[in-house]
Amino acid sequence: MNTKRNSFLSLAVAMALSVFFLTGCGGAGDQKANQEAADSINKELSLSPEAMNLLYKMPTPFEVTMLLEKAKAGYIFDITNPVDHVGKYLTEKSKALNLGIYSADLAYSATYNQVDNTNQFLMCTSKLADELGIAGIYQPNLVDKVKAFDNDKDSLVNFVTGIFLATNDFLSKNNRNQVAVYIATGAFAEGLYLASSLNIVAVNNQEISNIIYNQLNNYNQLVSILELYKDDPAMQSLTQEMATLKPVFTEYGLGTGTKLTPEQANGLNDLVESVRNAFIQ
Repeated sequence: MNTKRNSFLSLAVAMALSVFFLTGCGGAGDQKANQEAADSINKELSLSPEAMNLLYKMPTPFEVTMLLEKAKAGYIFDITNPVDHVGKYLTEKSKALNLGIYSADLAYSATYNQVDNTNQFLMCTSKLADELGIAGIYQPNLVDKVKAFDNDKDSLVNFVTGIFLATNDFLSKNNRNQVAVYIATGAFAEGLYLASSLNIVAVNNQEISNIIYNQLNNYNQLVSILELYKDDPAMQSLTQEMATLKPVFTEYGLGTGTKLTPEQANGLNDLVESVRNAFIQ
């Protein structure tokens, strides 16, 4: 990442955090509901500095989507989580997981400069973040700001990245570690799903297969974080779901540097899709 982009991201984070402290989203009733949601999921678990660093240094969803674009994978809107699903997520767990999933979809659409779709996913992530008590990160006029970029993809990507970083900063400073774990898990699962779906239709899937295989380190880091919550009943099902993804990296021919067969690509995608679909139901 170059110096210009780093400077833009620093500015974007500062702006987003300033908006959080100086403005509010919704009235007193909304803020009370948001605080209740925050309290109900704010589990007290003391994480070591090493674990905290591991959690909040998880890459943004752009890591995968930018690689997919570089590999000349196409944009397919139908593989993203439908925006009309956002209203059906009622529990804190489903809201946080799908905030991560929609964040990956947001990164996907922004990377491919799909402005209308980016705006739709911004509204989904804004709604879920607000309901989780992460108020203020998403400004009311975000849609207008996105439209103002007028096909300037770099500005759009940097702007969305600033939102992701500001969200992480807020969660870290407010001890919302469990919410951060849910979001990171949802984002990882969706990024893997997008890549495995595009892998099926690629003429030569070798490069996309390498992208998927290179997510193994991120997968292992996420599993190690989830292990810290192994005694929390609310997290056990999530840990089990993510454990089922291990064969993705060991049983479908990834890491060999060769093109996957259609059977391998479809089998891999089916496994990833089964976990991802359990999150979006």
